[in-house]
Amino acid sequence: MLTLAPGILDEIVEHAKSCYPAEGCGLITGSAASMTGIRFIPMANVAQSAAEFEMAPAELIKVLKDLRNADERLLAIYHSHPHGPDRPSKTDVERAYYPEAAQLIVSLAERERPRVVGFRIIDGEILEIEVHAIV
Repeated sequence: MLTLAPGILDEIVEHAKSCYPAEGCGLITGSAASMTGIRFIPMANVAQSAAEFEMAPAELIKVLKDLRNADERLLAIYHSHPHGPDRPSKTDVERAYYPEAAQLIVSLAERERPRVVGFRIIDGEILEIEVHAIV
């Protein structure tokens, strides 16, 4: 299960919409002792594609170092599917490089009714998880 602090889910959905028609992406972080996402860090999608995302490696490394220094940890990686379903694609499964982090997908197939679904992808296996947003 992944819990998101107040406002985090709204930030993620708004970011996904602002990146449309390309996929948006970003990170959700929390304290080292918690499974509650307290901060959303939008990241640039250097692929600029409607069918895939790629975070700039140097930017990602910098953010991950900053998290360690701030006693935060990566809880989830988010990306959007501007036209696709709320399920991980084959590419998403192949590129799940951080199995300890949840994966959030924001489907904008119905732009006025975005769907957000959480997963863990471990050794190619997709496990749906509950995502709770505190309001």
